[in-house]
Amino acid sequence: MIPAVLRRRRWSLAWLIGIIGLAIALGVLATIPLLRGTPDGRGGPLVGQPAPALSLQDLHGRSWSLDDADGRLVWVNFWATSCEPCRTEMPAMQRLAETYPDELLILGVNWGEGADAVGDFAARYAIGYPIVLDPGLGTFYDWAGTDGLPRHYFIGDEGTVLREVIGPLDPARMVTILEELLAAG
Repeated sequence: MIPAVLRRRRWSLAWLIGIIGLAIALGVLATIPLLRGTPDGRGGPLVGQPAPALSLQDLHGRSWSLDDADGRLVWVNFWATSCEPCRTEMPAMQRLAETYPDELLILGVNWGEGADAVGDFAARYAIGYPIVLDPGLGTFYDWAGTDGLPRHYFIGDEGTVLREVIGPLDPARMVTILEELLAAG
């Protein structure tokens, strides 16, 4: 028979080994996203493919499509007023639209919200690039296939998707992507 003191030590040792094992497993799981690095948008199901159709009306009733690019790089951004990362990145996108007016067309595709709410938002944030409405989300699902905002697609002058970034873009990454694409084009 094992004395009670030895049994307690054995259980304490088993608990300690279990806790250390769990800590190691959690540490490994926590580092996996870090090992992937920052997504540069070069991968994704649409990259290298012809861009899906896009023909939507803006807040003023004007129709927009990818053909309106006139040789410029097109940045299609799916967003919503309820999306915090979307609200955070849009002022930086506006500054880039002003910086590269002859090289870049940004189309902000709103994710199924009403024109009044979207118009108020665009006015409050002083967004001047075209904001188009996708009330039935048909265009969004043709492009994305699944939920998740924001989404960024960069389309070259031949209509091919050059980059696809799912999730927020900080201003430095925006500039890096644009400079790479504009230099290559």
